[in-house]
Amino acid sequence: MKEMLLIRIGTKSSNAVHWLIWSSVDEQIIASGELPSCDLSILEEKAQSRETVVLLPSDQVTLKTVPLPTKWGRKLEQALPYLIEEQIAQDIDSIFIATEQATMVDDKHAIRIAYCDKAWLQNWLSYFSKANIEVHRLIPDALLLPSDDEATAHMVQLGDQWLLKYSNWQIAAIESSWLATFIKAANITHIKHYCPVNVEFAGVQLEAKQEQFDLPLALFAKQLPLQKLTLNQGTFAVKKKQPQWWSDWRSGLFAASAALVAFVVVKSVQLVALNKEVEQLKAQAVQTYQDAFPGKVVRPHLLRSQLRNALAGLDGSPSTNFLKLTEQLVTVLTQVNAFSIETMRFDQRRNELRIRARGKDFQSFGQVKALLEQLGLEVDQGSLNNDGDFIIGELRVKGA
Repeated sequence: MKEMLLIRIGTKSSNAVHWLIWSSVDEQIIASGELPSCDLSILEEKAQSRETVVLLPSDQVTLKTVPLPTKWGRKLEQALPYLIEEQIAQDIDSIFIATEQATMVDDKHAIRIAYCDKAWLQNWLSYFSKANIEVHRLIPDALLLPSDDEATAHMVQLGDQWLLKYSNWQIAAIESSWLATFIKAANITHIKHYCPVNVEFAGVQLEAKQEQFDLPLALFAKQLPLQKLTLNQGTFAVKKKQPQWWSDWRSGLFAASAALVAFVVVKSVQLVALNKEVEQLKAQAVQTYQDAFPGKVVRPHLLRSQLRNALAGLDGSPSTNFLKLTEQLVTVLTQVNAFSIETMRFDQRRNELRIRARGKDFQSFGQVKALLEQLGLEVDQGSLNNDGDFIIGELRVKGA
């Protein structure tokens, strides 16, 4: 999608919700704002036709690199909760674990994971569901800070919190009053910051990236293409949302589908009958030719050419008039779909061909009449009658 909607939720439903619409093509902010709480219905219209990315607060998501006994695979994926159970303070069944990509730590296999409280995440996703907003990606906010050096921390302020990324797989969200204490405890000595910082930290080198000062969500949007992790996995994998009309009309659609199947079956039977009728008409055409030209060998696929040659040989006889009219009629019938002749009678005295035919609609008769008149023939159309799925009618075609 060319545009995306970024929504940064809070730890609690009462926390402010930040949002921003970003153009991936122009790399520009289209709109942004802040909601006082989790009333997401305001964003429903903005989410239409846009990719929705939900940014999770980093104080609710823990990133971890888990050593593995062997190369990552399906069996280890199933055993992952038991591999980390002793390293997590809360009940392993109460957390949701998402995996990123297998990696190597020194010479050992490892897997990067992100985990959070399952009930907390489910509760937030229910708010999005009630607002009819489909969530395409779930990403911890601080993970989208730029990262060009694992030895350097990256920092930006969002609301009352400072978001830090101090290695490729370590993030934090810290209240302003605890910022200095955290940086000292984490032994961070070099920080690149993407907003003004009015605090000095002892023994810490601050590097202002002024050319990249921007709204935090805009900063995150620029990093989205580089980030592979999403918590839309397993239980929270993206499911195609059924539109409301489907729920309202599902029963009716099933009934209509059954009727359609029955209709197709009936039409298939009719098609078989029509094909049989076509074969009969072909046989009649061959028989008519044999009656008109006894002793001639008939080749059905060359019948038109044989008629044309026979016309040239007759040179003005009454039969010629009949065959000329027949040839012109055949030429027209090849241009009109679902129009077939039931009976045909030639009045030699009036040089008139009387036809009883069947068409799919009234327009097919009008089309045949118009095409015959374009050939210089005089056409009188008789009464037309509706016979269920077809129209039955008469045409009188008179030659010159």
